[in-house]
Amino acid sequence: MTRALTRDLARTLRGAWSRRGTLAPLLALTTVVVAGVVAVLGFSEAAGTSGALAVPLLLLALVALPTTGRELAAARRDEIALARLRGLEGGELYVLLALEPLLVLVLGGLLGGGLGLLVAHRSAGAWLTDPAALTGLVGADALTAAVLVVLAGLVALLVGMGAALREPLADQVAAVARPRRTTLASAFAQVLVVVGAAVAVYRSSVTPTDGTGGPDLVVLAGPALVGLAVGAAALWLLRLLARRWVRHRGPRAGLAGFLAARRLARVAGAGAALQVLVAAAVVAGVALTAAIQVEQWTERSARLVAGAPLRIDLETGAEPALELTRRLDPDGRWLMAAVLVPGEGSVPARRAFLDLSRHERVLGGFHDDTSAAGLATVVDELVADEAAAGTAGPVEGTEVVATVSGVSRRLEGRVRPEVLLTLRDVTGGSRQVRLRLEVGLDGAPDTASTEVRCAEGCEPVAVTLQRRPGDSQLPWTLDSLVLGDQDLLERDWSPAEETRGDRPGGPVPVAGGLLAVASSTPLVAVPDAGSAAVPVLATRSATWDGDPVLDSPGGLDLPAQVVARVPALPLVQADGVLADLPRALVGSPPTVPVADVVVLARADTPSALLDEVLDETGGELRTLEQVRASLSDDTGAAQARVYLLVAGFGLLVALLVLGTAVARERPAWLRDVAALRVVGLDVRRIRGAGRLEVAGLVVVSVGAALLGTAAGVLWLLGDLALVEVPDHAVALRTSLDPLPVLLLGLVVATVVALVVGRGRRPSAERSRPAILREEAAR
Repeated sequence: MTRALTRDLARTLRGAWSRRGTLAPLLALTTVVVAGVVAVLGFSEAAGTSGALAVPLLLLALVALPTTGRELAAARRDEIALARLRGLEGGELYVLLALEPLLVLVLGGLLGGGLGLLVAHRSAGAWLTDPAALTGLVGADALTAAVLVVLAGLVALLVGMGAALREPLADQVAAVARPRRTTLASAFAQVLVVVGAAVAVYRSSVTPTDGTGGPDLVVLAGPALVGLAVGAAALWLLRLLARRWVRHRGPRAGLAGFLAARRLARVAGAGAALQVLVAAAVVAGVALTAAIQVEQWTERSARLVAGAPLRIDLETGAEPALELTRRLDPDGRWLMAAVLVPGEGSVPARRAFLDLSRHERVLGGFHDDTSAAGLATVVDELVADEAAAGTAGPVEGTEVVATVSGVSRRLEGRVRPEVLLTLRDVTGGSRQVRLRLEVGLDGAPDTASTEVRCAEGCEPVAVTLQRRPGDSQLPWTLDSLVLGDQDLLERDWSPAEETRGDRPGGPVPVAGGLLAVASSTPLVAVPDAGSAAVPVLATRSATWDGDPVLDSPGGLDLPAQVVARVPALPLVQADGVLADLPRALVGSPPTVPVADVVVLARADTPSALLDEVLDETGGELRTLEQVRASLSDDTGAAQARVYLLVAGFGLLVALLVLGTAVARERPAWLRDVAALRVVGLDVRRIRGAGRLEVAGLVVVSVGAALLGTAAGVLWLLGDLALVEVPDHAVALRTSLDPLPVLLLGLVVATVVALVVGRGRRPSAERSRPAILREEAAR
């Protein structure tokens, strides 16, 4: 028994060695497919990405392997015929044919598994920032997948051999194989590919993808299905046009054109290989576009998250950070204080504050190529200059001085005004200051003062003008109301209520101040919201139920005025508002605990200055590259690179399939050349026909690849879920980029021209007419 098994194994090995030219492409194909699948699954175990990215490669392999099986069966036609003459049928014949490819598949699986693990390890080391992730690359999923690929490959090969086993015995013993017509199974497979492509496009258009559920398998296989469908349609159109050319033009269009059209009308093996090449090119085009656009999205998002080339995270409040940057960098060339309050209650509660007076020198054009580019055009409107700072916002001081006067020189009655000033302090609490005055009978002004605890800043909330009991109803004016070094009446004030009939709603603003009209009721004035509003820049998603309000770094509500709306802003990204930090800090309570206080710095900031900041604060320095790498890990952006890796393996599969198909057809093509030389055709004219044939295949392949890639990018790329877009981040917008599409078209043209062109180059020695007599004599 053992001797018989040894004898059978030795015979199988000798047979495999004798057919090494046919089995070598199968070995290479298996190695590439297994390596690609194991690499994707190994990387997914390390990075937590989706292993479903290998679906396009598996689909290409399922199309390529039956073709290889048919070629292997064609190479063993004599052996199959002899076995059938000896009475082998059914399972015994399948076992006989399966031994050699099984050995090759197992060997290819071993080689591909080792190569795939190596690729996974190298890619994880290059694309991941966590070294600990490299320890779990050899997993059960990757090894199981390698075994399943080998078994599926064997089944696909046997399916491809099935047609040869069902071939009539008389045809198998013939010297030359007859051209095969399209079978019902082949036609059904083509229809199934078209339906699959349509389903993938439909699912992509109706299934919302937020990046949290992983890629959709059907949509992920969509580019390969679209490529196969477009390739099949292109080849069908090529055959149709070639047949019409032959039928209607014939030799009148030139002998070379006639011969080329005849061969294009009967394109078979190379045509199926070209279909695989088109599908692989479409997958590669979509993957290359995805890799480029995901890389751009990651870079731009990292710029928004970081805020600057260098970022130092602090454990301090906003005011100490602002004081630190202005003390260490008084000229404002290198450092900028910034605060991010990641409010989750609403989009306006998510706010960022920058020391915008330093924007041009510190940041410059750092955000020019991002969605926050609009910031540079409105910085001047957001910055609080000295004049604006003096007439709006909180005011610091320890004393309030009020001056009143009469409206005429002769008063008939006593005028004893009372001024009530309502303030809001840094803690958000309210306080009132009362000043009592008395106007002389000649209307002469009177001044009164009182102390107030506003050394840290107070925001004027309201001014109430009223009379003490027993006063006359004569009008009077509040001429000035000074807090610290600022006259609060320089601000714009308006009545708190509307005037109704004879009842005034508040004092009347006049050139000299506020006029208290004849009324026994208190008259209340409030700051004009428009003049006291803090200018802010808002994203398009920021909306308010009423008037815009900005929460200061300490949580103090400030009236806001939206200067402009942009798609995104530094630090807050796609959701939030941005304001000038010094302006928002005046009179603000201490910074809320959830705020992220940072110091932003230029890329060329002197290291001594950075060390000084770190020594004083104990902060953590992060570069833009570190932020980008962290964002890439968090969003799974490496999936786009893995998808590009899968596309590269797919192109290798297509190249192997095309090279094998052209090599298998070359002997028959050389016999056709020899037959043409028998009737007197010159080799140069035959070469011209070959060049025309190759040119036709190049045009069709490139056109199908470009069309399929454009369709895949426009219809499928946006729903492949290659990136998990975080909350508040700028959405990943995919579009058709001409550079990757044209690059893939050039690759397809080069591959077809070199591989098919070399196969269609007649050799004077190997295409001599004598080979016909030699084959007939066998």
